[in-house]
Amino acid sequence: MLKLCLLRHGETDWNRDRRIMGREEVPLNAEGLAQARRFRSQLEECPFDQVFSSPILRARQTADVVVEGFPLEVQLDGRLDEVGYGDWVVKTIKEVREQAGYIPYYRRIETPVAPGGESLLQVRDRALEFLRDCAAQYPDQNILAVTHADWIKCLILEILGLPMENIWKIRIDNGSVSQIECDEKHRILVCLNQRNDLARLFAVRPWF
Repeated sequence: MLKLCLLRHGETDWNRDRRIMGREEVPLNAEGLAQARRFRSQLEECPFDQVFSSPILRARQTADVVVEGFPLEVQLDGRLDEVGYGDWVVKTIKEVREQAGYIPYYRRIETPVAPGGESLLQVRDRALEFLRDCAAQYPDQNILAVTHADWIKCLILEILGLPMENIWKIRIDNGSVSQIECDEKHRILVCLNQRNDLARLFAVRPWF
């Protein structure tokens, strides 16, 4: 079966400011680099056969720390990109909520999250395409994908068969991992927003 680990990138200063980054090239801060190193330190041996990353700087930096010392190359894949937040980029969450006519994007999933952005359904579709391709090309491998919080939430909601309107009910911290296992018939959420005890994620065990 495919084991797909979804690692959210480490922290940036914009995360601390609650400022919307979108696809801006914002680097990891000291804590973000430490988060990536903590994840890497739990991997005595490399459990991954392939490592993919969003092309955005904060994700690339996280992936580079994780593969350091392992014979793996980070493969950049645009389908792992952050949500296109359009005109909200650079604004803080508070500033966005104070805009006239503001409606939370989880209440209008078929429209762009912000003017000039993309919808959650578009994010879900590219996340599903990435998952399907991994399942077809690497059906028995362990894959790491370094990506972004709302991307992870969109995929997990789809796996669980929950409406996308529930996206605000899921928390994905910087430097945390969530894991999905799948084969031809099943898709299983193994863990969500986990930081420790990573070794157990790769234990072989039956689903039922």
